[in-house]
Amino acid sequence: MAIISQDVLDEKCRCKSILSFAKEFDLSLLLNQANIRKARGFGVLTVFVQLLMVAFSGKSLNMMLASGDLAGAKDVFYRFMKSTSANWLKFIRLLSSKVIIRLKMVFSDDMGVLILDDTLHKRDRSKRVELLSRVRDHNDGRYYWGFRCLTLCFQLANAIVPVDFRLLSSSEKKWRKNDGRQDLDKRSNGYKIRQYALCQSFEMAFDMIGRQRGLVRHVLFDSWFAMPVMFRTLHGMGFHGVGMLKTSNNLYRYKGKLYKLEALFAQVKPLLHREHEFATVGVELRDGTPFSITFVLDKHGKRDWLAIGTTDLSLSPRQVISLYSRRWNIEVFFKTVKTYLGFASECQCRSIDAIVCSVAVVFTRHMILTWMNYGMPEPKTVGQMFFLLFEEMCECSLPEALEIVFREFFENLERFVHFDDPLDMTLREFFASLPSCFNPLRAVA
Repeated sequence: MAIISQDVLDEKCRCKSILSFAKEFDLSLLLNQANIRKARGFGVLTVFVQLLMVAFSGKSLNMMLASGDLAGAKDVFYRFMKSTSANWLKFIRLLSSKVIIRLKMVFSDDMGVLILDDTLHKRDRSKRVELLSRVRDHNDGRYYWGFRCLTLCFQLANAIVPVDFRLLSSSEKKWRKNDGRQDLDKRSNGYKIRQYALCQSFEMAFDMIGRQRGLVRHVLFDSWFAMPVMFRTLHGMGFHGVGMLKTSNNLYRYKGKLYKLEALFAQVKPLLHREHEFATVGVELRDGTPFSITFVLDKHGKRDWLAIGTTDLSLSPRQVISLYSRRWNIEVFFKTVKTYLGFASECQCRSIDAIVCSVAVVFTRHMILTWMNYGMPEPKTVGQMFFLLFEEMCECSLPEALEIVFREFFENLERFVHFDDPLDMTLREFFASLPSCFNPLRAVA
């Protein structure tokens, strides 16, 4: 791995908050542990930090390269993003664990929860992207070309941290527009990413959650994942699932008989009234797993009631409702990364390695904002923190730039000009003393 001096990194990155985050969490070590390296040229930390800067600059990556705001040419960044040896999933896990440790030191009275959900990574105008597939958007019911980004987040107090993700295509070839590369070593991370993309979402969900054993007790998810197999598997892994149940053919055993969800609601409906809008019934899944269903009146819903299921029988109805309400934080997280941080809009590469890298960069940006909020005396919204970083990245005005230039020149002139012997100062010595951004001799070298 190429070694760079810190002054080069400071000179190329004007955003002090990003540099402070990189030093605080030792990003260079985490990148090395995740096998993210460069053979030559600019250091891996320099390239990665500059990718983090892009969203806060108000420019695209190509615009910043064209204007000379970034060190290196276009190929430097695209080779870095398309590397098949880099393990970006491991990098996010390593970095998130460090951020979570800091958060737990502040909010020690809250154990936190894991939240599982997926969002659409649209590439609707693309044609040759690897493993591009037809994906249904649950919000509008339409189909788009792209991927599903299955994401696992840790939520604690007012902070949410992405801990793992998988970029999913379709396991059925008829729904895929393109296939993946076939020339990769099966031991490489690039090959594993492509295999993950063809797996079922439940399989990848269990793989991600299983890596977080001992972190939390509860995993939250919406009705798309609230299946008996999810609750049963999580219970066997040592977790308690909490999810919104939907009307389906799933059966629950109550007092020795099997009931569908609507039939169970008919049993508890007499217990519900305006002053007491929720009721809990203890049931079993078909395999005998103890299960609890909390019915809540919902005047604004299609069926006038909601059902929240969990395998944690120690929770009261109010605790179940309060716990599940925290699931909405991941929806806010998805909205934030799509609106501010360049999710699904910044990377236009055809390689799935580059797309996974771009998602990891976006999630790292969100962790920077979370870290900033943790260190501030008064909590701020994500939008406020984004614009604080944007102000750090914005270019200085012409008078400010001229002031900097003249100040550097005068400071060096005072150092070299001697009134007794004005010939002591040479032009080469003068330019050699200037910073590299004002030094034509260094630039030529």
